[in-house]
Amino acid sequence: MSGDEDAQCPEDLEYEDERSVPMKAPATPGEWELLADNWAKIHEGYYLGSARHAVLECARHLEASVAAGAADTALWVLGLYYIGDYVIHGSPHAESEHRVREVMAGVERALGGVPCSHPSHPCDDAAEEVLLEGFPAVLGVLAHPERDEEYEAGLAEELADEDGHTDDAWRQSWYGARLTREIWACPRNLAGFARALFT
Repeated sequence: MSGDEDAQCPEDLEYEDERSVPMKAPATPGEWELLADNWAKIHEGYYLGSARHAVLECARHLEASVAAGAADTALWVLGLYYIGDYVIHGSPHAESEHRVREVMAGVERALGGVPCSHPSHPCDDAAEEVLLEGFPAVLGVLAHPERDEEYEAGLAEELADEDGHTDDAWRQSWYGARLTREIWACPRNLAGFARALFT
C-alpha cells in the first residue's frame, strides 16, 4: 500500500466508492421528496452515504438544469445552497468547494439579470441560519407543482379569515403566507441564494 493510499481519510474512501455511480435526476414528486430528505440528513449531519458525492452531484445537475432552462432549476439551486456548505465548512474540501462556488456563480450570471416585481425575496435573509431550518418545507412545495392551485387557494383562504392564522408574523414569514412557488422560484431569488454561497 502506498503512502498516498495510507493518507486517505475514511470520507475520501467513501467518496471514491460512490463517485462512479452518477445520481439520476428525480422524475417524480416522490423521488424529489426522497432526495430532499437526503439533503436534510446532510444538513443535519447524519447522512450515511458520501455527502461530498451528493453535493457534487447536486452541482452537476444544477449546472445542466440552468443550461437547459429546465423547470427544476429552483430545486437544484436551493438544494445546493442547503447542502453546499458541507464541503466549505462542514468537511472542507478545496476542489469540491471550488466546484460548488463555480456552479453557483454560473447561476448568478444566468438568472441575476431577470427582472421581477417582488419588493423582497427569501434570499434577502440568507444570512440567518434559521432560514435553512425551513428548507425542507420549501422543497416540499416546489416538488409538487400539481398541488400549487389547491395550496395557494388555502393560503388565500387563511389570509381572508379574520379569525384565523393571520397575525403579522405569519403574513411576513417566508414559511407562512409567503411560502409560494412564485416567490421562492423567482429567478432573482435563486440568483440571490447562489450569490450568498459563492461570495
